[in-house]
Amino acid sequence: MLRFEASATLAMTDTALQTTDDLLQVAPNEGDAFKSLDLQIEAIYGRHGSAQLVDAEGNTTEIPDAALRAFRLIVRRMAHGERLALVSHGEELTTQQAADLLHVSRPHLVKLLDRGDIPSYKVGSHRRVQTADLLAYRAKRDATRGAKLDELARISQEIPGGYR
Repeated sequence: MLRFEASATLAMTDTALQTTDDLLQVAPNEGDAFKSLDLQIEAIYGRHGSAQLVDAEGNTTEIPDAALRAFRLIVRRMAHGERLALVSHGEELTTQQAADLLHVSRPHLVKLLDRGDIPSYKVGSHRRVQTADLLAYRAKRDATRGAKLDELARISQEIPGGYR
């Protein structure tokens, strides 16, 4: 059983995360702590498959599996130095937020909206994009890219003297 002591968890949250516009990132001096935590969670989860929160008085609360999987994902990504943005699936995004999530420029995102590649709507004169629509577009885009890269690799291996 993986146990999270409440006081230790709060201390880590206060020192390890810097929040700027909903971005989470590891503080420069906390990278090794996240890597160690990632390994510990993986080892304990592999043995027990569940976790509990434990308060200062020893009272325990079972952590639902979905929450534990989310925590593991967050710790793993942060251990690898990634910055994370936590966005609710039903949330509406500005064009800049949507562009940031796709790692494209805002003008490029606006072109995608104008072409109808991603559904959007206006609030006054400002466009908004639903997170679910943006994530669906990103998944489709990534799948298409992957298929094209696979095809390119296959073709390059078939060409005499090609990539080996």
